[in-house]
Amino acid sequence: MAPVNIFLSYISPEAPLADLLEECIVRDFLGFAHVFAYSDQTSIPAGSKWLAEVTDALKKADLHVVLASPDSLEQKWINFEAGAAHVRGIPIIPLCHSGLAPAQLPVPLSESEGLALSADGQFERFYEAIATKLGSTLPPANFTAYVGNVTKFEAIYEKKRKAVAAAGTLTSSVEIVRNPKALCISSAQFLQLGFENQLQKVIDAFPSSVQHTRVVNSKEVRQALVSDKFSIVHIAAFVCPRSGDLYFSDVDLHSGKSVCDPATGDTIAAEDFVDLLRGSETKLTVITSCNSLALATELLTVCHVVTAREMISPNQMATWVEEFYRRLPKESLSTALNEAIRLSGAKMAVYARQPAMPDLRVERSDVVAVGA
Repeated sequence: MAPVNIFLSYISPEAPLADLLEECIVRDFLGFAHVFAYSDQTSIPAGSKWLAEVTDALKKADLHVVLASPDSLEQKWINFEAGAAHVRGIPIIPLCHSGLAPAQLPVPLSESEGLALSADGQFERFYEAIATKLGSTLPPANFTAYVGNVTKFEAIYEKKRKAVAAAGTLTSSVEIVRNPKALCISSAQFLQLGFENQLQKVIDAFPSSVQHTRVVNSKEVRQALVSDKFSIVHIAAFVCPRSGDLYFSDVDLHSGKSVCDPATGDTIAAEDFVDLLRGSETKLTVITSCNSLALATELLTVCHVVTAREMISPNQMATWVEEFYRRLPKESLSTALNEAIRLSGAKMAVYARQPAMPDLRVERSDVVAVGA
C-alpha cells in the first residue's frame, strides 16, 4: 500500500489543533499517512527558504486539508494554498471549527465538502476520506475522545480570541512616557536569517539619547529586565505559537517547534516573561517575528501589545519597523501604528492592556508634548 501525503494548512494560533490531527493521523494509519503541517508561524524570518519548502510539499501532496475558521479564512496564504491544490486537481477537505459552518465556506473551499470537525460523525468521515485515498479500511480509533479534544481546543481558542477582541481599542486619553528605554530581544538563529538590519532600524529610529539594550538569550533577557526599567520591549525572536514561550535555541522553520531537547533548550515560558515585564514596568511590547495569539493574550495583563495579524514579508516588516519607531517619539502609539501600516502595507494590530489603559506617547525630557 503506497503512503498518502497530506498537506495540512493552518494559521499559527491554531497550531494545537494541527498538532492533534497530525498525531492522530500518523498513529492511527500506522505511518502510511504522511502529514506536512505548514502555517504562517515562521513566515517572517524564514523567507524564501520557507516558501520553497511549502511549494515542494504542495507539489507532492495527495490530499489537501484546511483548518477552516473565521480567522484562518481571512488569511491570504490559506486561500493561496487551497488555490494551488485546486489547480492540481487533488481532493480538498476543509475541516471547519471554532464557529465556522461548512455552509459558510468561500470559493474555492466551497467547491469541496466541508466537515464540522466537532460534530457527531464528522471526524470519522474525515478518516474515511484518508482511508479511501489509501485504498484501506477505516482504522480503529477513539473518535469520541478526538471530538472531545477538538471541543476543548475550541473553548480555549475562543477565550483567547475574546480576550484579544476586548483589547482592540485604546482609550482616547494619552499617557506620556518620558525618557523611555527600549529592550530589543532576538536570537542567534533569527539574526543568522538576515534580520540584523531590522533590529538596527529599531535602534536608529530612536533619538540618540534613548538607551537601547540588545539581548539574544534568556540569561541576558532576565538580567536586563530584573536590573532595569524598560518602557518598550521589541521581540524579533521565535515565539512558540502553542504556548507563547520565547525560543532562543534553534527551531524548525516549518513547524515552529524547538529542535532542542526541552531540558537543554534555551527558552523563557510565557508566564515567566509576563512577570519579568511587570517587574520592569514595561508599557509596550512589539512582536515583529510572528502572529502570536498565545503570547499576546498573556501580555495584555501587563502592557499594550503590537503584533502581526497575518503573514508579512521581510521588506514590509522592515519598512513598518522603521516608520513606527521613527514616528513613535513624535506621535501617539495609535497614530504611529496606523501611519506605519499605511506606508508599509504590513498588517499589524495594537491590543490595549486590560483593563483598558490610555494610548501611549514616548518623548525625551527636553521635548514638550502638545496638550501636555
